[in-house]
Amino acid sequence: MKHEDGKNNITIAEIAKRAGVSSATVSYVVSDRQDVKISEQTRERILAICKELGYQKGAKRSSAAKKQVTIDDIAREAGVSTATVSYIVNDRKDVKISDETRKKVLQICNLRQYVPSPIARLLAGKKNDLIGICAPMSSHSGQNARYYLLLQLLRNALLEKGYSVILPSYKELREMRLQENPEGILCIDLTEDEFYAIKENCFVPIVAVDMIVSDPLFFKAYTDHEALIKTAKQRLQTSEITFVTYPYRNKAYMDDLRHALKEDRLCEVNSLSELREYILSHPSDSFVFSEPLLAEACAPLLKNNKFLSIVGSEDGASQSNLILPFQEMAKHASEMLQNAIMREENKPHTYKLIPLS
Repeated sequence: MKHEDGKNNITIAEIAKRAGVSSATVSYVVSDRQDVKISEQTRERILAICKELGYQKGAKRSSAAKKQVTIDDIAREAGVSTATVSYIVNDRKDVKISDETRKKVLQICNLRQYVPSPIARLLAGKKNDLIGICAPMSSHSGQNARYYLLLQLLRNALLEKGYSVILPSYKELREMRLQENPEGILCIDLTEDEFYAIKENCFVPIVAVDMIVSDPLFFKAYTDHEALIKTAKQRLQTSEITFVTYPYRNKAYMDDLRHALKEDRLCEVNSLSELREYILSHPSDSFVFSEPLLAEACAPLLKNNKFLSIVGSEDGASQSNLILPFQEMAKHASEMLQNAIMREENKPHTYKLIPLS
């Protein structure tokens, strides 16, 4: 929107969209209307966004609005990770970063007039023992069953440590539409872009679960695919397998699986009818199914095939099941998040889950 002088101006509508509230709510807050019932958290969020964007009620802008400098811009120019920039601007002394790098990043921040979001600083310092677990929804019921099992196990592990748990959606975290801000977040099978979008907005410790992120500064817990495939071949007494799985959202996770398979086949399931056709056309293959429901759906066709189904609990132990103890992954992921919250950065940042032989 422009004033009659042709200069750009931040509008109440833009503030409202950013804050996830109505334009009327923004108007009440900037006008300091105390007669309207608005939570303190909402008032703080709106005022922080107004300050961040340089909004002044009724003021005309004398020059075109500049593009907001982000932490990604600083990291790109400094040649470091966004996590490193975050540690420096938040004056994290417990993380080992050279003085040269600190000076370089701070100089660029000063040059670009980068100021961390007041909300981010608030989130970084607030302790409420509340943890968010974010998982996607799949169009495949078998894949959702895996997500649900992980959610339950992670929740139980966190409750044992004295935390409370909420289950925000990716959109709620990205747009910060929460009644109360979590102290840390566990993410399950998100794309790397989604993971970093949450990191950019929330500024609290985040652990990647059942997924891989490239930045070594982040804690992550995922399946050791090489160990999984080796154990499956030993159980099936074969040198070649066909691994059947739903396509996961996290590309790095799928790439890790492909790398571990090497010359073995990977069958990504888009529909059960296509999977059944594939099995019928490969009568001598030895199959490993990533989800029990996939094996159950194809059971009548597997009379002449060797096969294993991966299950996430020891309760499912049988000759045709390969146990991948998700409870162990949940335990380690919750410990990693606690380490991150306590700023114990010297602890291992990667946990790989191996199957029970």
